[in-house]
Amino acid sequence: MKIVKNITEFYHSLINNEKLLRLLYYIPKDPFDDPLDESKLDVSQLPEKEQILNNLIVIGDKSNDLSLETNFCRICLYTGPRLPQKNYLKNINQFTDNPYSSTQQYIFDIYTPDSVNNIDFRIDWLGEVLNEVLFQEDIEEFGDLRFHSGLPITNLPKGFVGYRWSYIMPSGQQPTGYRS
Repeated sequence: MKIVKNITEFYHSLINNEKLLRLLYYIPKDPFDDPLDESKLDVSQLPEKEQILNNLIVIGDKSNDLSLETNFCRICLYTGPRLPQKNYLKNINQFTDNPYSSTQQYIFDIYTPDSVNNIDFRIDWLGEVLNEVLFQEDIEEFGDLRFHSGLPITNLPKGFVGYRWSYIMPSGQQPTGYRS
């Protein structure tokens, strides 16, 4: 099990992706205000960078501080259910849990102010970039990561839209205490 390692890698991949940070931070004034415009400062170069990052990408399911006055989008990253993988036992024609192999779910909730989403479909744009970040070819640690599901978040702060992206990753552990 490498849950902490995986969550840490996900987090660092997200906070080090300037395209994602710009989409989370820069709120458009009109349909022509591009958050990726090179004339805008990189979020990583802003003087209050640490405080901004702490609001944009959060470990845990935290949306209770989002309000109509919030001027940014957010991604919440946390673990979901962990389920044992199944083995098929041919002799009894039945599936059984494998005690040494499981599948861990990782959840990424994206929150966007309704007003922003109405201008440039920001929630979908963020979802696309999230997938780009997680499935980059140069990140070997995420090699076993698979898309699991995506669905709208229904219990939202007022004035926000949300979408939950779920991914799964298998993991195994060595049996202990048994010697052959």
